[in-house]
Amino acid sequence: MRRKIGLTLVGVLGLAVVMGISWAQSVPQLINYQGRLSNSAGQPLADGTTVDLTFAFYGVETGGTTYLTVLQEDVVVNDGLYDVLIGSGAITPGTEPNLGAVFQNHQDVWMGVGVDSDGEMSPRARITSVPYSLSLNLDQFDQYLNNQDYDGDGYTKVVYGGTDCNDHNALVNPGASEICDDGIDNDCDGDVDGADSDCGSAPPNMALIPSGCFDMGDAFNEGGTNELPVHYVCITSSFYMDVHEVTNAEYAACVSGGGCSAPGSSSSFSRGSYYGNPTYDNFPVIYVSWNQATAYCTWAGKRLPTEAEWEYAARGGLSGKRYPWGDSISGTDANYYDSGDPWDNDTSEVEYYAANGYGLYDMAGNVYEWTNDWYSSTYYSSSPINDPPGPASGTYRVVRGGDWLGDTGPLRVANRPYNYPFNQYSYMGFRCAGD
Repeated sequence: MRRKIGLTLVGVLGLAVVMGISWAQSVPQLINYQGRLSNSAGQPLADGTTVDLTFAFYGVETGGTTYLTVLQEDVVVNDGLYDVLIGSGAITPGTEPNLGAVFQNHQDVWMGVGVDSDGEMSPRARITSVPYSLSLNLDQFDQYLNNQDYDGDGYTKVVYGGTDCNDHNALVNPGASEICDDGIDNDCDGDVDGADSDCGSAPPNMALIPSGCFDMGDAFNEGGTNELPVHYVCITSSFYMDVHEVTNAEYAACVSGGGCSAPGSSSSFSRGSYYGNPTYDNFPVIYVSWNQATAYCTWAGKRLPTEAEWEYAARGGLSGKRYPWGDSISGTDANYYDSGDPWDNDTSEVEYYAANGYGLYDMAGNVYEWTNDWYSSTYYSSSPINDPPGPASGTYRVVRGGDWLGDTGPLRVANRPYNYPFNQYSYMGFRCAGD
């Protein structure tokens, strides 16, 4: 079960029975139910956000007794909407053992919807004369009779022949222009941004990170107090992120071009010759300070990511997980001390381990990565929801991602260490972001 962070149930969009035989023969065991969720700022939740929903059914005859509750875990939100088959989740019987029995035995039924595990229920919606009011898709029926165009863009979604792929966003319809890098299929052609013929592709060795919202911080309460409170953050514009940490060869090009100074050492922990050695061209550059990392990104026409962008990208579209890929870890996932990679114990070649959901490699392990933000242990308590820029000043800069020298604890995606911006270490590197 997930902790509620400012979620609001806005309204019911559709209700339909999954039933292929007549009422005389059976009663529905599953109900297809759709609704819209927004954050505390009234913005739709990002695509791929998962929530837990609890549906409680009440009967009029006894003044509101709960006859049944159904928990639907890990419901995925798309375009701000959820769509679930109530009854397919974990059912907790009350007076009745299943939905069919509720509808069979009670003429009028009311339903409440709870978001995540806080136990709060939305105002109850009356389901009258079940199942007759559930015999068709009300969303489709309303649009068919009244030709509803919810967002006023001239296109409808579910009318027979309608092709609007999101009828709650006026910028999205079959006649729209594709807005590149916004993470949305604006022209309803099935492609998004980098995959769309109107947008070309991401810059070399970079991945498009779509805009969206997430819960930032330590949902497991395993780290320091500087990882709390868990707070809702929105990255309002898509951006690019280097798919791997900046390599020795890439950094050397900047040095040769006059944009960067050489690393503080040409060795690594176990190698006397590392930077400048062709054998390790595809390994992360190390012994670079925050100032050097900033100089490289500027030379490359990029920038360092903010701390919020880094964590959002590292999560790879997953909600509330411990690592970029899930909640458990082994030596096949990342480079940490005694992980067992061919180069133990030192840096590993970039892209050796699997990428996360956004196509980014080594977002946990290998080398720590500089972010743009100044560090404050209490920043999460005052961080704005939209695009947190970090504190205006400070002594240290935030680093993220864990390294080859430590154990698995620092590889948690919420972990937020810090360091002096002038320091250079054998376990410190970086990657760039772009707009």
